[in-house]
Amino acid sequence: KSNLKMREVALIYLDRSGGLQKFVDDCKLYNDSKQSYAVYRFLISINPSDIAELDAALGNHILHEPVKATQIFQSVCYIAVKTLSLIEQLQTEAQINIVLKLTHLPSLPSYVLSLCEFPFDYTSQRFYMSEGIVIAVTTVTKYTQGARFLCSEETCPFSEGFQYIRIHTPGATESATVRNDFVCHLCASPLREDMKFRALGEKQLVEMIDAKALGAFQGFCNSKPHFRVQSFTVFLRDELANKMKMGNRYKVIGIPACIQNCSQATVCIEANRVQLCSTKCPSCISDNFKHLLSLTSSSCWRFTAILANIFASQVVPPGTYNTLKLFILLSLVQTSDRDEETAEYLDLLIVTSDSLIINRYTSSVFFF
Repeated sequence: KSNLKMREVALIYLDRSGGLQKFVDDCKLYNDSKQSYAVYRFLISINPSDIAELDAALGNHILHEPVKATQIFQSVCYIAVKTLSLIEQLQTEAQINIVLKLTHLPSLPSYVLSLCEFPFDYTSQRFYMSEGIVIAVTTVTKYTQGARFLCSEETCPFSEGFQYIRIHTPGATESATVRNDFVCHLCASPLREDMKFRALGEKQLVEMIDAKALGAFQGFCNSKPHFRVQSFTVFLRDELANKMKMGNRYKVIGIPACIQNCSQATVCIEANRVQLCSTKCPSCISDNFKHLLSLTSSSCWRFTAILANIFASQVVPPGTYNTLKLFILLSLVQTSDRDEETAEYLDLLIVTSDSLIINRYTSSVFFF
């Protein structure tokens, strides 16, 4: 009864928010396509506050049990497809892949992800918000969005059709979606994948670090006698690939997961939404900066030389690597927060035997 009530609320929300019309339009694109699909993927924008006002139970499901909430919307969308005859090729509910995209999370401490707090419940499979600076980005690779499996026993009714559809869930590995040890629920025969129906998506890994942790590179002293700085990995999939750039600060809404690698366990986040943090830059040049410029106006190089000399003085002693620091400053001047394809960036290739000093220089760039 409660599931039926939540399905009704989900349908009401989709109708009021415009999500139902978008779903119908997406179905039309699939129906008009000549290609055969095993999995039909739909993005649904969800405002948790609006959902909670309609029904607190469904709002709680979305925030704390997103997998169950996704199943509710999947059922609603399947009924809509069949009732309105939106996709003729669709056979089973399992073929519908619903991705709920949250607009925000409640501004409460319990929704903020902190790797410093223990115990950390990474098994809850619910949404958290984390903020940090991107320090590493991988290239975009492929992963399995969904796959169709058939029973290997030819006399079994499930040796055809779309009964066995495996779809990627947040935090799951590739082996959870595709492997060779699945068995038929009807006759217990091994399942085999129908390779021509495998759906591929794009995946990108991003390494992030808390902005407060970068203070250690500037030589700031922490009040605690012992502390550890640790980065974390963020998985970007499909429409989120290439949405994060090196050095920028982002807020990430996602579901944490634990990946086992031999004897080590790594905590990562499967991103659901990525938002660039607006940097609060000064609206004008400081008086001290203007005064320094006026004192050195008699020379075209003195002002630049002074800046290069004192640049990153919190990291290394002034006066070292001045040429390198000058080029780093030039690179920063040509760097903009705007993601413009036509921007002319100054790329640097640094060759040195003292990698420690260079790493400190490049780390300090994040603060400018």
